[in-house]
Amino acid sequence: MREILHMTWETYAQYNGMAMHMGVFLAALLFLHVFHKTKTERANAYFLSGYAVMFFMIFFCPLTAKIIMEYCIGANVYWRMFWILPISVVVAYAFAASLRETVRWKRAVLMTGMALAIMVTGSAVYTSENFTKAQNIYKLPQEAIDVCQIINEDARENDIEEKRAIVVNELLSYIRQYDGSIQMPYGRNALKGEKLTNKNSKKIFKLMCNLQVDWQNLAKSAEKGAYNYLVYYRDETVEQELQDLGYKRIGDGGGYFVYRREG
Repeated sequence: MREILHMTWETYAQYNGMAMHMGVFLAALLFLHVFHKTKTERANAYFLSGYAVMFFMIFFCPLTAKIIMEYCIGANVYWRMFWILPISVVVAYAFAASLRETVRWKRAVLMTGMALAIMVTGSAVYTSENFTKAQNIYKLPQEAIDVCQIINEDARENDIEEKRAIVVNELLSYIRQYDGSIQMPYGRNALKGEKLTNKNSKKIFKLMCNLQVDWQNLAKSAEKGAYNYLVYYRDETVEQELQDLGYKRIGDGGGYFVYRREG
């Protein structure tokens, strides 16, 4: 339980980071309690604050956190729990409530204060770190699209109905996004450290993670799983070794060679 509690606090710290949006959210709840004028506003304030309290109790309670992590969404994405916390809704509602202040100077002070709080606690998102020019309309690396097209074209030419490919880890999620018909032994769950239930897939993943791949063992695992395509970095030495194991290079996808297992 101590480990679970530590994970919840660590998840909260990572989600909140150095920002103050959680502080603005709590301040908005307090504002709704202090400045409510009608029974409806008071009821809304109690409902929203009660919901927030219940959320944090469930989030930080080791028992409920363990159940959610192990049986619902997984420990690696426990931060997604914050998606059901209406931070933006509450802040917007508190801002709108301030507009109903009848005294003009008080309304101006409240509006200015809230606007400044949002500006000061926020950060610009339109930076070069967050945005880069897309290589194509799919907003995916062009190499991944080239690899998919090479596999699809080869499959059509050779009447291959089921396309099963082993690819390098950095192309894994992109190929799945572009073409779901290309089957792979594992998804990004393996990259996140989640356990693989299929023993052969687990073995392939371990082999592909090594700097020096044991191609003979990989070829055996590929044959066992009926994986007829392989995508690896451009390397003539590796190509020769793969040819000896029954692989034929069928295309060049940027920095990657695409092979088909024959026989």
